[in-house]
Amino acid sequence: MGSFINCLAWRVANGESVLKGRSHCTSCGHALGVLDLVPIVSWLALRGRCRHCGQRVSPRYVVVETVMAALFVALLVVYGVGVPWLAYAALACILMGASLVDLDTFTIPNGFVLAAIVVWLLMMAASAAGAVAWPLVPEGARVASSSAAVDVLMAGGTSGEAVSMFGVGSMFVPLVGAGWLAGLLDGLAGAVLVGGGILLFSLAFDAVTGKMSLGGGDVKLLFAVGLFLGVALSLLNLLVACVLGLVFAAIRLRSPQGGAEVQDAGDGSPGAKAFPFGPAIAAAAMLTVLGGPFVLTWYVGLF
Repeated sequence: MGSFINCLAWRVANGESVLKGRSHCTSCGHALGVLDLVPIVSWLALRGRCRHCGQRVSPRYVVVETVMAALFVALLVVYGVGVPWLAYAALACILMGASLVDLDTFTIPNGFVLAAIVVWLLMMAASAAGAVAWPLVPEGARVASSSAAVDVLMAGGTSGEAVSMFGVGSMFVPLVGAGWLAGLLDGLAGAVLVGGGILLFSLAFDAVTGKMSLGGGDVKLLFAVGLFLGVALSLLNLLVACVLGLVFAAIRLRSPQGGAEVQDAGDGSPGAKAFPFGPAIAAAAMLTVLGGPFVLTWYVGLF
């Protein structure tokens, strides 16, 4: 999947068809054979160069393939085999593709956002059919949480004292009970609250300063991610994304070619450096999916 996302992102960024044409060298255009396309292995065996023209092949290819492999395994360890793992793995592919295109073009095509929404709708359909248990928490944590709750009740404690793991849907369980409806409402609320809230904030900031603060693609991506994370995890994701965004910007803007020059509209002032925020949102989303329930459970337990 990492190899496929690399190819898809490059073609989208360069205006090529995603559905037609064989994989080819981006330098000489020569069609690549089977031995050129083995993820990670081919890049290492060819020492990062094209077999046909000898031009250097970006290390981004092998980095993306390695990261995707690690993400798939990490999601499998945390959530086990099932619909949640499939949905989050698909989300990881979508976020990686959107990040790569954003790095190259400073845009996030609507297709990535729509794909994420479709995956979420399919997960909710599976939830309504009983294939997903809500609140949605890591598989191992669900077992440990259930055992802890039973221990508390067996010891004479009340249900309110029973330990539970925080997850997507937890905030709406007191209102509608455990089940797919809690996950649906939490997802919609997270998308509207974070995506809509950031949109209003950016519009107000733009009106006051006369400068563009956040691209529309970033807002839409936050909305789509909010569907998967719900209210609380979306807020955590936004916090992590802002921190990562500052780190990424500091690293990227140190380079003379690290940002795109954007001229302030009409005021004659020097252009400002722009940087893609999509990769920070994507990285934060995956970190939140993997560790967010544990962080929020710890945080809630402080009160």
